[in-house]
Amino acid sequence: MLMAISANAFVYLPFTPVPITMQVLTVLISAIALGSRLAFLSQLQYVLAGLLGAPVFAGFKSGLSAIMGPTGGYIMGFLAAAFIAGYIYENNIVGTVTKFFRAAGSKNSVEHYDIRTISMFVSCVAGLLVIYLFGFIHLYGFIYMTVKTAGLLDIFEKTLKLGVIPFIMIDFLKILIIINFDKVFKIKA
Repeated sequence: MLMAISANAFVYLPFTPVPITMQVLTVLISAIALGSRLAFLSQLQYVLAGLLGAPVFAGFKSGLSAIMGPTGGYIMGFLAAAFIAGYIYENNIVGTVTKFFRAAGSKNSVEHYDIRTISMFVSCVAGLLVIYLFGFIHLYGFIYMTVKTAGLLDIFEKTLKLGVIPFIMIDFLKILIIINFDKVFKIKA
């Protein structure tokens, strides 16, 4: 239950209901190390444990109220992100695209790049975008339901400021940690 530990290593910023946790790091490591199916199942186990009452969500929260709260979309996004990032990585989609360009004789050859590192980076960014998408949509709805006087565009902007923008740099640092961790320990061949 590394997710439970990473969820409860959290810091709340004063301007957002979304805490900084190590969950994104854990989700993406599970995708790279376990592959799409096992990573999805590990995240499903985490979500089900929380829904059944184990205090595994950020802030030691649990139950349906945590899923319905402002961070519920991120929690559900972990499931999809684990699968998608794992799928991209285990199927070496980046390597396949690279081989296509090499075969086509592209002048901008990528032969000198480490395909494994590029594949890991692209997989993690895809997973991160999925988490942001789920989190953004849910947080947008949450804000819309609680602040009904604002216009839709204002809510869109507020949701970006509260749920995405503050976390971009931190989450990219987590991706760099994963890539460097892999260079030392070789997570998966």
